[in-house]
Amino acid sequence: MRKKILVVSHERSGTHFLINTIAQCFNYLPQQIDLDNSQNINWGNPEMAKQWMQQFQGRFVANIFKSHHAYPYLAPLLPDLLDEFRIFYIQRDGRDVMTSFWIYLNQLAPGWGPRTRTIGEFIRATAAGGITQYQADQQPMTMLQRWVAHVTGWNQPGLPIHHVNYEKLHTCHDDVLERIAGILEQPVISKSRPTLDAPSSLPWKGTIGAWKEFFTAIDKEYFDQLTKKIL
Repeated sequence: MRKKILVVSHERSGTHFLINTIAQCFNYLPQQIDLDNSQNINWGNPEMAKQWMQQFQGRFVANIFKSHHAYPYLAPLLPDLLDEFRIFYIQRDGRDVMTSFWIYLNQLAPGWGPRTRTIGEFIRATAAGGITQYQADQQPMTMLQRWVAHVTGWNQPGLPIHHVNYEKLHTCHDDVLERIAGILEQPVISKSRPTLDAPSSLPWKGTIGAWKEFFTAIDKEYFDQLTKKIL
């Protein structure tokens, strides 16, 4: 049986770029099964989460599963998923993540997360609103601390998942495809590269280094201080 796929990421990390790449190049469906918005499941309740996932057990599903949840939410599910799923975590330069997330939340209706005037205010703002449903630690934290916690959790040594670097997917697309082909144990059927017109959620530039247009020197120093242990 072909492997089902789960793509996990922090918001605005190239989630749909990876999903659309796998869909186009390995004959999966771009219509995702979104664990972020699934049938009133409490992902903090492992038994409820496991029961919901059991409906997909024992059969191939061509839709790619997607989640923005922090590691502690999905950790109890991993042992049961490994036989039938390949799990990918896509990670992007946190400065571009924060910039894209800032632009994104300012386009949404109030209530999803902080909406600020500058990126500097955004990375220092307390995480709040609808986005907090994905973070396991509900103690007050800034938006940048929230990203650090997500990345740290999914980069623990020994996790049975596969990491994809957004920048490498962007600049060395064919090389990353070959690595994914080995993980899925199936050949690449197309090397076409998804465009911003592919299914996504309010795509922005999809470039590398856009943060340089918005970060001040003080913002970059703050970012470096909070992220030096993981970078």
